[in-house]
Amino acid sequence: MRTTRWKDPVVIYDGRIRITRSSPEEAMNWLVHVRDQNSGKWRNAWQPCRAVHEVKLPADEARSAVMLAAHNKH
Repeated sequence: MRTTRWKDPVVIYDGRIRITRSSPEEAMNWLVHVRDQNSGKWRNAWQPCRAVHEVKLPADEARSAVMLAAHNKH
């Protein structure tokens, strides 16, 4: 396992607060608290973050999936 920081973090607004995620591991921590874990967008964000965690995928590939999940959540 490795921790890989993104050059530009993902910023998530939940209506009350701003959440900043700077790595796939931090994104996974956010994703485990998302209510709709059955959505395709959730799975499309979780799977690449997990692959980065397992050193099977570059971190930047997970970032775009997390951005889609975060921005389509609201």
